[in-house]
Amino acid sequence: MSPMEQTAAATMIAQPVSPQVVSISIIIPALNEEKMIGRCLESLTKLVFARDRFEVLVIDNGSRDRTLAIADSFKDRLNLKVLQEAGVRISALRNLGARAATGDILAFLDADCLAPADWLDQMLVLAPANGAGVLGAHYLLPEDSSWVGRTWHRYQEAPKSGEVSHVPAGDLIMRREDFLKLGGFDETIQTNEDYELCERARKAGMDVRAFPRIGVIHLGTAQSLRVFFRKQAWHGTHVIKVFLRDVFRSHNRKAVFFAAYTLLSLLTVAAGVVWALAWHGPWLLPAAGCAALCLPPTALAVRHVLSSGRYSDFFPLFALYLTYGIARAKALLSIKNFV
Repeated sequence: MSPMEQTAAATMIAQPVSPQVVSISIIIPALNEEKMIGRCLESLTKLVFARDRFEVLVIDNGSRDRTLAIADSFKDRLNLKVLQEAGVRISALRNLGARAATGDILAFLDADCLAPADWLDQMLVLAPANGAGVLGAHYLLPEDSSWVGRTWHRYQEAPKSGEVSHVPAGDLIMRREDFLKLGGFDETIQTNEDYELCERARKAGMDVRAFPRIGVIHLGTAQSLRVFFRKQAWHGTHVIKVFLRDVFRSHNRKAVFFAAYTLLSLLTVAAGVVWALAWHGPWLLPAAGCAALCLPPTALAVRHVLSSGRYSDFFPLFALYLTYGIARAKALLSIKNFV
């Protein structure tokens, strides 16, 4: 080796190699998720994206099961950090993760979701610059889904693409700069925080877009009417609270009106039954209430089966819309909406 080559080689050795910069931070809130967190993190180990280009932040809300131990077991396979903040709402967990993140892009993922292998690659293509707004996708179904999961997904989630009212927080992507500029998720509400963030993003001039190709599999998809009712009642907890902030421009007004109409119909049925039993009045009022209660689910089911040609879906759709309406009517009565 010539003296010149030796000098060049020494110079190269002397210069420190700059570490690869993390470009994406995956933020996963968790509370007692021992049954799901392992499958979620396992899916992230299979991402084709370079390991040193993304980080994973699990934000625990005081789990009392094996969630933390399972998460820690992935530290040798992922660039993983575990943070803890007990007794706060899920919005606060996500915000904590965003503040601790070092990536330019924030990818919010729920602990009961599985990411596809090209999830992060697609993300970089779709969010190339600041001001890209809110990106995401509505959930994909587990393979063994029941008629409840399949039917609701077919008509309520699968068709959503392009400009949408919101994307779920379990698969929501934003540039970190844009997210912090908006102030993050609203920590005063328990649910509907993803919709509320999308509303603020739109008012700030940002787009809200869904791209099915970055969809994640939601293991927590409701597979029975009982679970579907419980989830819809919980998701509706703060819908009216968010709606009342901007009644005339709110994108969730249809859901609120449907819930209010269902609640009024149920009250009519209840009042009619009491009247008929206590004062021997006619049963016309409760009958009218039942007819009114069934009208929107019937109309929605008919519209969907006529457009799809899947006429056998009428009764499953009717049952789901009726259950949805009753669950959201129950949520309207929650004192949390008005406190």
